[in-house]
Amino acid sequence: MKKAVLILIVGVIFALASYAADTVSSANIVGYKQITILSNQLSLISTALINESNTVAGLFGNLPSGTKVYLWDRVNQNYNVIIKTRAGWGDAGTNTVEIGSGLFISLPSDMQENIIISGEVPVAETSGIYTANGYSLLSHPYPTDVAFTNTVLAKEALSGDKVSLWRNNDWVTYVKTRAGWAGTENLKINFGEAIFYFSTTNAVRNEIRPYTMN
Repeated sequence: MKKAVLILIVGVIFALASYAADTVSSANIVGYKQITILSNQLSLISTALINESNTVAGLFGNLPSGTKVYLWDRVNQNYNVIIKTRAGWGDAGTNTVEIGSGLFISLPSDMQENIIISGEVPVAETSGIYTANGYSLLSHPYPTDVAFTNTVLAKEALSGDKVSLWRNNDWVTYVKTRAGWAGTENLKINFGEAIFYFSTTNAVRNEIRPYTMN
């Protein structure tokens, strides 16, 4: 179950050069992302684009019957599994995929699909992500790759906090100690990727917008 191949494609107005320069030229800029969900694998994905249709049915309505979505319940510390049937996603399809969260998705056997996630690029100067007392399934709330050690999440972490990334069909976990986040010097959270984060406190971490607005 290798992680999905994530390919950034530019929107009509939002050019790749804007990411490279860390500058966004105006508000209401549309971004797109193509995500390839490979066969016989679990894919851990997220969205950092604002869209009124950021629901399970809105994002994954074109996927085949038998597709499964795994939403993490941070209160009960377990997965809620939603399965698409021939009749669709049902009432569970109204579940919202929030910016700053993530989910696992899998297709029926021997199938591969591409999905397009689109929406407006966030312009707020900060965006909060919530860490629960226990595990939370989180993502960076802006549509850019970011060094983990540059995030507010990492900087405000307490000793004993853990971050786990889905890599090569397995979890890779790093632990915050009094000496810091050993081994995370080159660690990046990619646009469209999610992480598991373990914390002993309930807290909101207000991530700072990593690009400027003209």
